[in-house]
Amino acid sequence: MHSELPKFRVAICGGGISGLTLAVTLGQHSQIPIDIYESAPEIGTVGTGLAVWKRTWDIMCQLQLDAEMDRRSLSHPSEGENLAMIFRRSDQSEQGTDIFRLISSYSHIGLHRAQLVDMLKSRLPPTCTIHTSKQLASYSRNTDSSYIMRFTDGSIANSDVLIGADGIRSAVRRSMFQDLIEQGRLPPGLLSPESLHKALEPQWSGITVYRSLIQPQKLREISPDHLLLSSKIVMNFVGKGKHIIAYAIADGTFINFLAFDTDLDGEGKEFVGKWVYDTPKEEVLNLFKGWEPCVQALLESLDSMISRWAVHVGGLLPLCVSDSVALIGDAVHAMTTHVSAGAGQAMEDAYILGRLLSDDLTTRTIVPSALKIYQDVRLSVANDVVAISRDLGMMYELNSPEYDGEDRNDSEVIERWGQAILSKWSFQWIGVPEDEWKTARMRLTELANRSA
Repeated sequence: MHSELPKFRVAICGGGISGLTLAVTLGQHSQIPIDIYESAPEIGTVGTGLAVWKRTWDIMCQLQLDAEMDRRSLSHPSEGENLAMIFRRSDQSEQGTDIFRLISSYSHIGLHRAQLVDMLKSRLPPTCTIHTSKQLASYSRNTDSSYIMRFTDGSIANSDVLIGADGIRSAVRRSMFQDLIEQGRLPPGLLSPESLHKALEPQWSGITVYRSLIQPQKLREISPDHLLLSSKIVMNFVGKGKHIIAYAIADGTFINFLAFDTDLDGEGKEFVGKWVYDTPKEEVLNLFKGWEPCVQALLESLDSMISRWAVHVGGLLPLCVSDSVALIGDAVHAMTTHVSAGAGQAMEDAYILGRLLSDDLTTRTIVPSALKIYQDVRLSVANDVVAISRDLGMMYELNSPEYDGEDRNDSEVIERWGQAILSKWSFQWIGVPEDEWKTARMRLTELANRSA
């Protein structure tokens, strides 16, 4: 049961996966009035597919998205030993070789991002109002400690709590740290202009990824026996400095395709040009020229134009809350895609924060302290996943101390490399976000007792 009286108002800047998850969580556990401010003309998503692992699935079940999947006749993941990913050495013209099989204790499912967004939208509570074409310019505090939000169209709005779910180029983050600068409250590690810039501005990861959805029928015409036509396993075609991830999504309706090309010297440097644009598929064909037939069949199946992304990441922030303002998702820990955790970590942020704000113990007076509990519980965990994802990208492309790819036949080294990958992946199916919530709830109870 939850209180029928609203305690405060919550504004969420950003109507992506993290913002929607927060609104659904708040609505499931409270009557808090919620306003979502989305910069685009409508709530939608950018990107293609995503893999849902156990941790993310646990949140989806808590938010009753499993029932939404049933309504759409989408399959669920299941418990039990599961061949999750095959690593295949593919940077040669002859047939490739499977070099490691990653076994998980829980299966995964592949979804189109639009499917997840659609399911979240269907669970939005009546207490939630969506405002589109609203790009935040800045915010400031009122004398009553509420917030005035100013948008680029000249309009303004007010809220008691402000959440930045507005992505890697977060306007909430920029405004929050500007406020900290003006108040002289910057953490010691961010006092120099260089360190502040590195923490706040998106950095190119050195990675270019080519994204597309492949029609299975098109692949079948080119390669009738292709291994991706009869399996839900994630295939990781690895080679020196490049790799390709491909797996079925939406119960086999599409094959999600991602081809990665890494410039090791580009990491942390300024990227000149558009971050995302469409390019002829010949660009990726040339990158993977000479790779095995299995890869060539995938490349031939691509549409004539594919999406090219310069992958940017965020700096490792030492904080993600200030007073009654908090950052979630890519606004605080934008990461590479190598551990399929960006959306999942964003949902974990939103779920823990939503449970804290909607709890009967959380009054407007203690919101800033409740947000610090969110920060303590989530920030270090998410930053660890950022580091894990980067490490895995280096390992996939044979640029790590574990294996440099030079000796294709050193089975002992390759096995150690594979086990190191498994160790980094295991957080996806060991433990559940509900454990984090229990920790946060205990901290909240202690806080409420001290405040009584």
